[in-house]
Amino acid sequence: MDAPPTPTPQHTRPSTAQQLAYTSWLRVIAIIGVVLIHVAGLTYINPDVRGQASWWLAAALDFGAKWAVPVFVMVSGAVILRPSSSSSSSSSSSSSSSPAAPTPSAREFYRRRLGRLGIPLVFWHLVYVVLVVAVVDTETTAAGIVANLLRGEVYTALYFFWLILGLYALVPMLWPVVRVWSPRQLGTAGAALVALPALDAALRGIIALLEDSAVREPPLTLLTQFVPYIGFLLLGHALGGVVLRGRALLLVALVWVATSTELVLQSALVGDPSSDVGTPTGGGAVLAAVSPLTYQGAVLALSAVSLFVLVRSVVHPASGLAAPAAAQRMRRLGDLTFGVFACHLLVLAVVTRLPGVDLVEGAESVPGVLGLVAVVVVLSFALTALLARLPGLRRVV
Repeated sequence: MDAPPTPTPQHTRPSTAQQLAYTSWLRVIAIIGVVLIHVAGLTYINPDVRGQASWWLAAALDFGAKWAVPVFVMVSGAVILRPSSSSSSSSSSSSSSSPAAPTPSAREFYRRRLGRLGIPLVFWHLVYVVLVVAVVDTETTAAGIVANLLRGEVYTALYFFWLILGLYALVPMLWPVVRVWSPRQLGTAGAALVALPALDAALRGIIALLEDSAVREPPLTLLTQFVPYIGFLLLGHALGGVVLRGRALLLVALVWVATSTELVLQSALVGDPSSDVGTPTGGGAVLAAVSPLTYQGAVLALSAVSLFVLVRSVVHPASGLAAPAAAQRMRRLGDLTFGVFACHLLVLAVVTRLPGVDLVEGAESVPGVLGLVAVVVVLSFALTALLARLPGLRRVV
């Protein structure tokens, strides 16, 4: 009589932490990218070092990391557009949705999300208004501050608060669509909504070329900062389950390298009119017009989407990078990234103005650029971790 077959262990479903480990990795990568943009950007716009090795490095770090903001938005889409988990108080603790899962209360979602975002928004706007008035621009007026507030730009990058707030307001309206549409349909819609601002930017550039005038950027306000990013939100949800292997993964990696390299070379060789660095002429002017170095540019969108898919595929649930210990460590770091975003500009302003330090216009050497980046990253994470432990301030990060 044959022996009974040896039972095979049942496949163990990856835990929620393993399934979402890639989002923590992406958040940490993206926040380092944000710091690179702002620290290296000081050197990039410094005319005294233009063309030097430190300037080329700054261009590479600045424009090679421009995917950071769209990637942050895609991570949000991968998490908060899941109807069964979107009312969770923590974006990193969401679980997979099921067809039968009830749609959460929009009121509960708004209460939790606005509670999470509202206090930091008010606190950090007050902090940076004080920084502007007392240090950065002592001649600014109350009218100027209010005007910048209405634009959502009280200080560099604070528009992101209003961007996320606008997307949060939209999320419950998208739940019914997410429940009915397939990932392919959502991906198509997201790609179209990303392509639309890119095409609009290119058309504005062409019009400026034909009229021999400056490109007119559409004025955004705190109420419309989120609009160009709706497509990235949908793409994050649609691509959240995509895990590539082999040649497909290699192709995506090559796309990311190629698009990031194009952004860097265009910023260095053609110039970035929006940063007052270089005045493109000839073929460079055409390139700057049809493919502007803005967050709505088509090349930048490809760079962000390819990086998202690349990291999602590498940090798949069965990978060592998503193992429980690694996932937990990255989750802890990922939970600090919102606070790092909020405070890193303050850290940068303080560090560059320390007694004996003259880095307000950026570091002027290669070691200086790299060192300043490292200092701001480390101090920003340390400050956020400290604030998160203080009862009176933990809610601001």
